[in-house]
Amino acid sequence: MKKTIIALTLSIVCTLLTGNPSISFANNFSNTVDNGKIENGRMLIPIRAVSERFNSEVTWNQTKKSITIIRGKQELLLHVYSRTALLNSAAFSLDVPAKIDNGTTYVPARVFAEAFGGTALWSEQERKTTITIGLQQVFIQTEPLKPWRMNHERINVLNAKINEATDLSSYSQIRTYFRPYFTDSFINKIIHSNGIKNNAILTKKADIIYSSTIAARMHQSAYFESGPINLELVDRYVFYKFVDNQWKVDDVNVGRQIIEP
Repeated sequence: MKKTIIALTLSIVCTLLTGNPSISFANNFSNTVDNGKIENGRMLIPIRAVSERFNSEVTWNQTKKSITIIRGKQELLLHVYSRTALLNSAAFSLDVPAKIDNGTTYVPARVFAEAFGGTALWSEQERKTTITIGLQQVFIQTEPLKPWRMNHERINVLNAKINEATDLSSYSQIRTYFRPYFTDSFINKIIHSNGIKNNAILTKKADIIYSSTIAARMHQSAYFESGPINLELVDRYVFYKFVDNQWKVDDVNVGRQIIEP
């Protein structure tokens, strides 16, 4: 019975892959568009390049300066620089209108995704939007990572050192050990308190928010069991500073709250 189920499952998967060329493992690795843009806090995507990767029909009307995208039974009509769009003839408003830049038409990523029953997720760390519609995904990269932004490796290293600094009793050379990762003022703070107050071991990272080229912050949170029925919410705020030609942790504030059922 088990062999029959496995064989049937493989057969269905193979049928899907061969019957619809858009659903393939190869496409998952090649469906990347490089020239996304950020405008007024919104991710704009080159509509023709993204639409065609979703096997959509795209038509440009030069006279009306409009673009029509058809996918399945859905039809999305946008006019350049207009804040009103039509989805199957029903009007709705746009926060950011479609625009033309160097001959390429851009539209908000979320508008395109939701019009065709999908989602658009933005990653601040990777500076990209992932649009998912059904079983298909397209990755739209925006401008390259700024040279002063932290890379993933540095973020992971600093987070690990924050977790280590919960208790300093096992370190004989605290300043020497943490100096490559923490600012001097933060080292002074944790020495005075013998570790980061209320700290918890948090491994899941959130997006980094940059207030300038030398200052950034991150907010982490997680729930932990507290007693037989309660949960404890831990909020950790990490502040970074660019010093000595590298990013270091400049401060960490941790709050805890018991959540009762």
